[in-house]
Amino acid sequence: MKVKKILILIATLLLILAGCSTESNQDKAKKESASKTLTVSAAASLTDVTKALEKEFKKKHPNTNIKFNYGGSGSLRKQVEAGADVDVIMSANTTDVDQLQDKNKVSKVYDYAKNKLIIIKYKNSNIKEVRDVSSPNKVAIGEEKSVPAGKYAIEYMKKEDLYEGMTSTFVFAKDVKQVLNYVKKENAEAGFVYETDLYKGKNDKVNNVVKLSDAPIDEPIIYRAGLITNKKASKEWFEFLKTKEAKQIFKEYHFEG
Repeated sequence: MKVKKILILIATLLLILAGCSTESNQDKAKKESASKTLTVSAAASLTDVTKALEKEFKKKHPNTNIKFNYGGSGSLRKQVEAGADVDVIMSANTTDVDQLQDKNKVSKVYDYAKNKLIIIKYKNSNIKEVRDVSSPNKVAIGEEKSVPAGKYAIEYMKKEDLYEGMTSTFVFAKDVKQVLNYVKKENAEAGFVYETDLYKGKNDKVNNVVKLSDAPIDEPIIYRAGLITNKKASKEWFEFLKTKEAKQIFKEYHFEG
């Protein structure tokens, strides 16, 4: 009887150990899966180019699953500050990433592209310059506090002594893609976007939208990335942005180096 009890006890212990081993393997699998999932918060003006970057990145990292979260750079920064599950932020300015770095939310930064601010109108609009727009017609701009292009637009209009006389025409947007949409659908006579926003993909132009003029400002428009987590996939994406392949893709999508 004693031998039988001992055998039962041994069998029970082996089952417990096997269960622990299975649970450990499951936990390990979950951790490995999480490490291969990458969340990138990217400025709305990067919507097309990031798809091309993802395709190139996966040639060497086929098992990494990338999730993109698009929006105004200021809004993306606030999400990170609030503890959102983000691995890398790709901003359309330097300020928002610098603020995150000051709060120890990012460990590394990298300036990966440049852009230009322009003014657009819908194709059949008769305006010759943005000052021709008067209320009730509208000029679409991004929200100044959350969309860098909106801040740049206001900076440009103040520099050109246009701002005070045009505030009644402003319609504010959550990001440059919404500005583009307002003009495309003729809900706004004109709008401020980046030069890259004129294109969908590499070469196709956005329908019913044309460039009215450049909107030069005193400072260069620099796009800055910030590394938030230390996961292997995060570091791999961050370093990928520095490669000649990534730089070529940005060039093909009309960004400046």
